[in-house]
Amino acid sequence: MERLRLRFGIIGTGNFGPILATFIGEVADVVAICDPSPNSRSRFVESTGLKVAEFADYQSLLETRDIDAVALTGPNFTHTPIAVAAAQAGKHVFCEKTMAPTVPDCWKMVRACEAANVNLMVGHKRRLRLPWARMIQLREQLGQVAAISIVGYFDARPDDFKGWWTRESESGGILALSGVHELDWMRAMCGDVEAVSGVAGPQVDRRYDFSDSIHVMLRFRSGAIGFLGVSLSYPLRRYRQVYGAEVTCRHGGMRLVTSFQEVNLHWKSLSESEEHHERFEEPGGDPVGANEALRKETRDFVRWIVDGTEPCLTWREGLRCVEVIEAARRSTKQSGAWIPLPLYPELEMK
Repeated sequence: MERLRLRFGIIGTGNFGPILATFIGEVADVVAICDPSPNSRSRFVESTGLKVAEFADYQSLLETRDIDAVALTGPNFTHTPIAVAAAQAGKHVFCEKTMAPTVPDCWKMVRACEAANVNLMVGHKRRLRLPWARMIQLREQLGQVAAISIVGYFDARPDDFKGWWTRESESGGILALSGVHELDWMRAMCGDVEAVSGVAGPQVDRRYDFSDSIHVMLRFRSGAIGFLGVSLSYPLRRYRQVYGAEVTCRHGGMRLVTSFQEVNLHWKSLSESEEHHERFEEPGGDPVGANEALRKETRDFVRWIVDGTEPCLTWREGLRCVEVIEAARRSTKQSGAWIPLPLYPELEMK
């Protein structure tokens, strides 16, 4: 596409910052980074090879660098104050999931960007990855989703989650740590959620100040029902081996089976005797379409800024996922009571 080279600042230089910077760099210029840790900033520069201005605090970056947009790749609880400050400085905002720990935090980001007339996108790449995007496409053939189920039991100990990840008030809890991708994809398959019920299991891993197992039931406005089960203390599997899916449609069904190197999709209509099988492999180090999904996100975001073209995602997907997560959290404290959405109707109309 015809490109205007926008100037980006990356705020948060941990594990994901350098990855996102690579894809932003294909369509724009990364000219500044911000992180309170000098070691983290050094690792970013070493891994990317970029020549960038370095800052320890985001206010200095916003005040002293001529940039068009920021990408927020730091801890979840930092997203809201940084996004608000960036909007007030006239900068467009790309925010990595999870958008924020609470729905009111999300609305602060939205309203600040609206007031400043800048764009706000929240990255949710799962719906854009080939196997999952293919299932969204298959609804045209198999009909509206009636029921959808995902089980994500895995061993999170090797991932060594620590610090803010383990504190519910800062991360958003278990579904922000694992499950937010799946919730967004379920919404892409079934539409808006009408009500949420959640039940937490007994604590196994004491690193967290929240339960490390949860079962969530979803009622969608379309009439579909959904189930998401997450456990961080299941020793038989690692993260990339889980989060397959079973889907019942009006005219057939789908099953997704995931593993380290490939994803297998099985589907069949009610009128067929044989099932279809599609295999998605991991080409050239791309975790089954993850890189292409990130590439689409960043290109769409830049195009949205440059010429106003409608992007694949905005802030809505991010906010609605946080809403489901907060509703599930609230439900676990009310013995699994069904929590209707929207959670904050008063904030919807402002």
